[in-house]
Amino acid sequence: MSDQESETDGGSFSAYILLSEAIQFNSTEIEQALLEDYPALDLQTDTAVSLAQDCDTDQFITTPILFGAKGRDSAIASLIRLPGYGRWNPDELTPSQQLQFPEIKQALARNASYICVTAGKNNEDETGAFRAARLCSCLAAVFAKLPVALGVYWETADHFLSPSDVVEMADKAMSDEFPIDKWVGLNLNRLKDGAKEYSSGITRGLKQLKGYEVSVAAAPLDLATTASTLSTAAVMLTSYGHKFRDGDTVGHEGQSPERSMRIRFAPVGTNGSTCDAWVLIHPDSPFDHEEALGETRSVPPPPGQGVQVRSKMGFFKRLIRGGRDA
Repeated sequence: MSDQESETDGGSFSAYILLSEAIQFNSTEIEQALLEDYPALDLQTDTAVSLAQDCDTDQFITTPILFGAKGRDSAIASLIRLPGYGRWNPDELTPSQQLQFPEIKQALARNASYICVTAGKNNEDETGAFRAARLCSCLAAVFAKLPVALGVYWETADHFLSPSDVVEMADKAMSDEFPIDKWVGLNLNRLKDGAKEYSSGITRGLKQLKGYEVSVAAAPLDLATTASTLSTAAVMLTSYGHKFRDGDTVGHEGQSPERSMRIRFAPVGTNGSTCDAWVLIHPDSPFDHEEALGETRSVPPPPGQGVQVRSKMGFFKRLIRGGRDA
């Protein structure tokens, strides 16, 4: 994390673009570049108030972007540079922070400046957080395309991305798809109980998109399988529009219910958690979910049975396009 942590509100997104040297620009240049690079954004700028501000990323910056603009993609967006932020010790990075960008330590060695872009959702419907994350992604990509860009810290996921990954992230979001691996981080752990080895994990940043995280309780799986399970669950809940229910099961195509994972709901405060979470429990997990979470809220299926979650391809894309496929 940066030297001074900031609490991220639900539906608000921030990206720190790390730079090899300070840059100077006027805020209107960034607005124009955003509109030129991503003309499909639904932004009506004829109502915007011009707040042109000269910026230097060696100095204090806090300026709104597209202030007063209308349209479905409008949001409270800002450019920020504050003393004490935007610095990381390469030797203190966690594995999860480096997962998407293994070269981040080399990039940090050259980091001399930064600019932070932020965007918050302007409505509470199911697409509001997506539009805010997309706008933040597009603003970050404007800076990530600069030759002095070294990398980007996506705050809600608590991980780093390469400049090219940020451009790809913005492009995917502009096609009305969730760039889940970029917007949502994974915190993975290896566990050992005597001779038995387990892994566990939890998403980081899904909360800002859906209001909860997803975790895998200790399971006899390798880290790659746990990571894949979490990523798949995140895609199901966002792109496919699934609704998990306490007590149901989830598994891959053709998997028997008795070998599928049980879904349990863990409300905020469970074991000190700061948000709601869906917990996926492998059938061979040592985690006693009934003792930890109580009986299921819905009528639990008999052992070896359960309602299995199945794919609904293209759900979110149709939702954000008003029911249209294209």
